[in-house]
Amino acid sequence: MTTEDPHKPGYDSTQDVVLDARTLRGVAHPLRLRLLGSLRHEGPQTATQLASRLGESSAATSYHLRTLAAHGFVTDAPELGRGRERFWRAVHRSTWFDAPDRDAPERELGEAYLRTVARMYAENVERSITELADWPQEWVRAASMSDLTVSLSAAEAQELADDVMALLVRYRDRAADRASDGSERVAMTTQFQIFPRRGQLDALLATRTASVGGPVNAGTESSGTTADEPSDAVGGDRP
Repeated sequence: MTTEDPHKPGYDSTQDVVLDARTLRGVAHPLRLRLLGSLRHEGPQTATQLASRLGESSAATSYHLRTLAAHGFVTDAPELGRGRERFWRAVHRSTWFDAPDRDAPERELGEAYLRTVARMYAENVERSITELADWPQEWVRAASMSDLTVSLSAAEAQELADDVMALLVRYRDRAADRASDGSERVAMTTQFQIFPRRGQLDALLATRTASVGGPVNAGTESSGTTADEPSDAVGGDRP
């Protein structure tokens, strides 16, 4: 599991956090991820405000906020509180994570973390689709959901991921520069996933076996994280 500076487009060591084995244990919980996401996007809040927003009890949000604080993800915002109010703020802008090695002790926890993030992505899309009908038509036309399958080497897949992130970072930085130009702007959610399409692993390992002239143990080969079968949507389709 890589815990070093990832040197990737969009990463800033002063604003972002790279998970290691300890911090992974502190954040790999569905409610903690939702709390952290809300603090990052909506700003500082109390445990009671977060409980109301997320449909949880104040006792649950308080407990998990303290756990996040113990692992360095959130901190007090005492300047915002009045009386016994306790506001919390996110410490980092975003989280970076590399899947642990196959034999790493935190492998299962890493997979659980990724599955939780994937469910949150799916829930976010569902909510966005539900709300989209009420938006002005120009914003409906601006929304997009698509997929495209391409044949790539591992190096090309990494290059594609870096290129997509670099493009998003360019738009993010440009938006910050133009924040006061009078244009109507809203926060747009962007999500992208790059995975090997399911059902190809056996053929890949068979090809490797043939090329080296010896058996390959599937348990020692890294296959990456599997992804659901792509939909029938064509790249560029719009809702």
